[in-house]
Amino acid sequence: MELKELEIENHNQKKMWIESISISVFFHLIVLGLLFYFYGLQTDKTKINSIFLTLDTKKSGPELNSAEKYLNSEHILQKKSLEKQNTKITDEVRTLSFTDIIADTTNLDQIYSEPTLNVSIKYPKGWTFIDQNQKDKLDGVTFWETDGLYNPPPYIHLEVVDNEMFLEKRYAYKINLEKYKAYYNDPEEMQGYLTQVVYIRTENDEDFKIKLMMKGETEFKAFQPRFWAILKSFKFGKSLF
Repeated sequence: MELKELEIENHNQKKMWIESISISVFFHLIVLGLLFYFYGLQTDKTKINSIFLTLDTKKSGPELNSAEKYLNSEHILQKKSLEKQNTKITDEVRTLSFTDIIADTTNLDQIYSEPTLNVSIKYPKGWTFIDQNQKDKLDGVTFWETDGLYNPPPYIHLEVVDNEMFLEKRYAYKINLEKYKAYYNDPEEMQGYLTQVVYIRTENDEDFKIKLMMKGETEFKAFQPRFWAILKSFKFGKSLF
């Protein structure tokens, strides 16, 4: 009888031990499950916040149009060009006649005019522009093609500059026009874009720069005669015409 009671007691102890182990394992599994669950929530939360911040950054201002994108990239290229230009001094400025330059006036029938500096310049048909003012006075104007003849389109930027920063020896060529002198160098290539910058030296308080920026050497050379015609059409001062 005692032996049978002992066997029953041992059986009960084993059963309790198995139940205890099972409860312990089950409890630990629940704890691990909860840890993984909360870790997963934290991970997902981090991903969602990072995506939101990225989208919020992109949408923090109005979407840049093609002209604004150009102005941003043009500012970077202009800075690099100025750094190169500041170290460039020519021995002698070569004076040219405008008759030596091929100018194409075809479809050059659009006129931009501005009253604060009495600026006037012609630009091609199928182009548009955006001007920038500073303290209610012209600071610059950017023209670009919209008719799709070139991809990407060429840009022309007219800028008002401080005449005290002018140094003639930075330029290789000079053209004497009726009301101003035009100084320029050979076109420069940077990141696949070619640029032609012409400094317009006046006798007024303001000087000007006009810059052509275009991708591709073949396209640039094809458009260059049109650029010279645009330059020649530039007028400023009290009497525009």
